[in-house]
Amino acid sequence: MIFSLGQLLLPLADLLVIASAECKSGIRIMNPDRMNTRLTGYKIRTFDNISPIICFDKCIRRPRCNSYNYNRHILRCELNYKPKPGFVENFHNEVGFVYVDVNHYRGDPMYDTCLGNPCNPGEVCETKKDRNVFCVKDQENMQVGDCTEWFEFKRKSGIYTIYPSKSDEGVKVFCNMTNGGWTVIQKRIDGKENFNRTWVEYKNGFGDLQHEFWLGNKYLHLLTNSGSYKLRVELVPSNGANVYAEYSNFVVGDAASSYRLTATGYSGNAGNCMASGYRFSTYDRDNYGYLHHCFVHYSQSSGAGWYYPCLYVDLNKNDFNNMQWGTTIFVKSVMMIQRIIEDISGKSSIVSLRDNATTILQNFYHQPKHQNSDDEKQAIILTAAKLIKSDIRSVETSNEYPFPSYIASIDQNLQYVPDS
Repeated sequence: MIFSLGQLLLPLADLLVIASAECKSGIRIMNPDRMNTRLTGYKIRTFDNISPIICFDKCIRRPRCNSYNYNRHILRCELNYKPKPGFVENFHNEVGFVYVDVNHYRGDPMYDTCLGNPCNPGEVCETKKDRNVFCVKDQENMQVGDCTEWFEFKRKSGIYTIYPSKSDEGVKVFCNMTNGGWTVIQKRIDGKENFNRTWVEYKNGFGDLQHEFWLGNKYLHLLTNSGSYKLRVELVPSNGANVYAEYSNFVVGDAASSYRLTATGYSGNAGNCMASGYRFSTYDRDNYGYLHHCFVHYSQSSGAGWYYPCLYVDLNKNDFNNMQWGTTIFVKSVMMIQRIIEDISGKSSIVSLRDNATTILQNFYHQPKHQNSDDEKQAIILTAAKLIKSDIRSVETSNEYPFPSYIASIDQNLQYVPDS
């Protein structure tokens, strides 16, 4: 076998780069967990033209960084947050990349350059000359996967860029930052947007993210196949009370399956009406013949969706004043999804913990005249603080339960609360 001079020199160059970086940083070489493998869909940041040691250092200084991909041929470093356990399909064979889990090295003074890292997600631990550490914001070039992740950094609802799994292309979405961060996938408020669109238009998405829109089936597939998601549908009738439906398991298949829907685990007061197991249909690709049947026999002005016979659910109907959910007519609708995050042990996500914390505070507030001892109050405060350590503001901004003094107490105690 004949090698070129460049091929022979490349390993030597790698060793020199690594040795130089190791000398400067004092960090030893790490063994990759996976060779010729790249984790996709969980990227935080990308750095180019840096050594593998520096890549490791950039990851371990960030509490949010769980692992990194490194390609020694192009000197590319990709920092990743923690994936949901069991999603092995996000590992791909890519020659030149190695995958390293940095959690093996946290707490080890030989490797952890920010021992006892005091920083929060979204911050970077920096070291002073006297070896003391301080935290700085890290929001540049973040490649956040969805609105649930954006919630770690932002609390204001609005338009953000996300990077769905297996895609390096950023997508602008509207994030509803109520209760943990939701990625809005559909919105109807006044009928100004035409929803009687083609298959391709529903695939790619359309409309105004600040007004009425459909996010796009290809993005629904990428998002809901990168982790576990739940769906929430909020509906407004022309008169009467608003209603909602939630599905704890929401998955959209790929284009080959005609974006087949899975929606199970219903809760709410709107009724269980989603057509789980059905394929998506538009007027130019009617997968079941239901659209044509209803057009002819009922003269219904339909848009697109996952249909039972004769539009059991039709929130994309072009006549927005007659949007249908079961047998009820509505004039406004919002559909949004939220990632369900679990840690490695399968414990509840921060979103669930947040709900528990809110319950604790609500129960405390509703106790007659707050007749709790000082020790009991402090225990309640610390318990709630521990549960919502990274999300104190979501409870503070709630208007339902006015307990600002106790929120302030929680805020003051956050620094003394250990992580779960």
